Amino acid sequence: MLHLTLPELRARRLIAQGLAPSAARPATTSPLAAAEHLMAVQGQNYAAGVRALALRSTQGSAAPDDAAVLNAIDEFQVVRCWPQRGTVHFMPAADVRWMSRLLYPRVARSQQARRPGLGLDEDLFNRAHAALHDAALKSTTPTLTRAEAYEIFRSVGIAPDGGRGSHLLRAFGGAGDLVQGPKHGKQETFMHVDVLPVEQRQPEEPLRELALRYVSGHGPVSAADLAWWTMLAKGQAAKALENSGLVRAEHEGETFWLSPWQQDVTAEEISVALALRLELPAFDEYLLGYANKEWILPDELRPDILTKNGLSWPWVMENGMAVASLREPA
Repeated sequence: MLHLTLPELRARRLIAQGLAPSAARPATTSPLAAAEHLMAVQGQNYAAGVRALALRSTQGSAAPDDAAVLNAIDEFQVVRCWPQRGTVHFMPAADVRWMSRLLYPRVARSQQARRPGLGLDEDLFNRAHAALHDAALKSTTPTLTRAEAYEIFRSVGIAPDGGRGSHLLRAFGGAGDLVQGPKHGKQETFMHVDVLPVEQRQPEEPLRELALRYVSGHGPVSAADLAWWTMLAKGQAAKALENSGLVRAEHEGETFWLSPWQQDVTAEEISVALALRLELPAFDEYLLGYANKEWILPDELRPDILTKNGLSWPWVMENGMAVASLREPA
């Protein structure tokens, strides 16, 4: 079994995420390839999510190309949606439905509990869902603005104010039926998955696919990491990792999992990863992709990089750790 020091664990995560070079890792030389490798990256802040994919598309070898990411979004290769935890992410368009449907049930229960307080019953919810689907299939354009989506809800007797419109959009997105398309100026747009110009993947074993790809794009990871990232029960996450043909490693008595390709990562590549100095965006996946933030983020920097109530700012990483915040003065 591989015994990991903390610096090596950080270095291997940087390599897995495409932030540091390695000949062993699957290539992430385009925004779509980077998105496919990581499966999903945080997208609460639109510009930050774009930059996160741009950084991983160049692997530090060139300046990040945000325009290339925006082009992939314009071509519907990469979309913004809610595949897990009810949190918006950027991900490959082809993976939206299976991943969302695998991970949505736990989020769905909390969303369903909110509906009575919003004046929404299941009949209204289903009417809104059907109306949005029908409108998307009949539309002459693939995307709808928020105002257009809200008008569809009004057509079936639902006033979208009071949080009802946004709740419905997030619920339909979480269920794998709705994504955000390219922005129109500063306006968000929405589109039904059935009108995406890409075929939806249908893995034979979705949970195994999830574990394999999360580990490939984030490893070394623990069962706690996978459970946090997906909201799966920890036992379910552990079983998925154990049954997926992954490489087992250990750090301070805790089991971690790596993809087989990590066995070919060299000592020189580990050293190069730890020598990197990177400016990372707010909500970056290198920090948000794991349960334990303390290995990367010192307590004294937390108020200016990632607060416990979910605010985040750009930051500087050296030796695999946060060393400074790029938060602008108020």
